[in-house]
Amino acid sequence: MQTCQLTDKSDVYSFGVVLLGLITRKKAFNLKGPEHEKSLSMVFLETMKENKPEDILDDEIKNNEDMEFLEEIAELARQCLEMYGVNKPSMKEVVDELERLRKVLQHPWAHKDPKELDSLLGESSSSANSGVIMSCLETMG
Repeated sequence: MQTCQLTDKSDVYSFGVVLLGLITRKKAFNLKGPEHEKSLSMVFLETMKENKPEDILDDEIKNNEDMEFLEEIAELARQCLEMYGVNKPSMKEVVDELERLRKVLQHPWAHKDPKELDSLLGESSSSANSGVIMSCLETMG
């Protein structure tokens, strides 16, 4: 239910929109596009539902080495954009996940051994050095 009240969960949603803007380089709203493409978050959520995040990510930041890392960022954005508060992470959980990703990127083996990075992430990933995302994560530290 949308109440138009600002809450901690609406802050998380807003952060998800900002994160989405970073990984897609698109505006949150495209009033000139077709009706079903006006809201970037709705297009993104549909793309994620189809398990095709690479279809919406900015071409300049995605490459084979970065895709799994970018998919993790996309998944975090998806969680932030959840419509139901029960499924949405708290801002602390978002910060914890960003901190975890930042630490992985700073690990000396992160850029050399994809298998080691998989181990550090605790799930499948790859080396990552996406400029925009990397810069954002580095400013946290």
